[in-house]
Amino acid sequence: MVLIKDVRIAGLGEAKRDILLHEGKIQKIGSNLSCADCSEVIEADGLVAFAGIVDLNVRVQDDKLNLSNLKKLYTATQKAGVARFVLSPRTQPLIENQTFKSLLAGKMKEEFPNIELAIKALREPDKLNSIAAMVKNGIKIVQENSDINGNLLRRIYEYSKMHRNLFFVFCENKILNDSGVMNEGEVSFKLGLPGISKIGEISEVAKVAQMSMHYEVPTLFQALSTRRAVNLVADAKKRFSQVYAEVSIHHLALDERACDGFNTYSKLNPPLRSPEDKEELLAKLQEDKIDVLTALHSPKSVIYKDVAFAEAMNGIDTIERYLPLAYTYLVKSGYISWEKLAELMAKNPARILGLENIGAIEEGKEANLILFDPSYSEEVQEKTSPYYGKVIDGKLVRVLRSGV
Repeated sequence: MVLIKDVRIAGLGEAKRDILLHEGKIQKIGSNLSCADCSEVIEADGLVAFAGIVDLNVRVQDDKLNLSNLKKLYTATQKAGVARFVLSPRTQPLIENQTFKSLLAGKMKEEFPNIELAIKALREPDKLNSIAAMVKNGIKIVQENSDINGNLLRRIYEYSKMHRNLFFVFCENKILNDSGVMNEGEVSFKLGLPGISKIGEISEVAKVAQMSMHYEVPTLFQALSTRRAVNLVADAKKRFSQVYAEVSIHHLALDERACDGFNTYSKLNPPLRSPEDKEELLAKLQEDKIDVLTALHSPKSVIYKDVAFAEAMNGIDTIERYLPLAYTYLVKSGYISWEKLAELMAKNPARILGLENIGAIEEGKEANLILFDPSYSEEVQEKTSPYYGKVIDGKLVRVLRSGV
């Protein structure tokens, strides 16, 4: 048994409480708890207890799916206090072969228990993957881009409804995006780079929202970057409650100016938008129109970043700073409370996945939690980070998994 003393629990106000952990579960939450049989007593005065993070949009290094990259990702998520995450299927090789899926699923259950697999709906541009085989292997999440053949998108919804799958969709229109490499705006004009218009995202969200309502398939709109897209999902939710808007922490903390000077380390997909777009997203956050946050973890090697901006790969490695970034830019800045942050980073994504035993610090749930020190601050030293030179507040003091 482990006893945590005098800790503030994110979501339960300012009062300090004790948390007793036993056999991998949260056994009791209260005041002045004692435990003669505890193997460890953690004095946590000044710390905040935060539920194990659940992230629905995580990618492996360079999008290359192999055992080495999975181990790196697993280690990083453990350090970050991530209790569960969905591995994006946009990898090489694709998770498509039934034998490969079976082996991978089995390996993950043994070695990587915090990983949830998803599968791309298409194995080729015009061919559906084997969704039925996926279901047999216990994979319940289908993911695809929105700008595929409309008839194939319809069939994906029909299969997802039949098998009761979740559908994760990334909304973009490559034809409208043309050759764009960053947000279409002041910075792209200054740098002479082709821009990506907001209308590509907005128009695709409008289309997919209609399909979600028609087929009544739970749908996560991944990594939205515009106010109008978020509003479209919120409007659809009035007719069908199981549609969800996801936004990355970076689109709430940074804007297109981070790309100035041809900074490829700030090149993301969707692109960082204008300062006005960022402020509009923060307003949507305060209006409770954003359902989940993501670290949008997609690490890329320097060889794919230290090139011309147009040639650089999209992606950012920030999973280990996810909670400090969210605290710095959202809670300490006064946009939302600790309680709301816990909903966005743990409770809501766990609910979307149907995982009842994680996502909150409550009696009876799994003892996956983070002890966080909000008084700490440091300047980001990594030049490969879009946050280089910025002061980030807070640090993870201890991550407990199953109570240890």
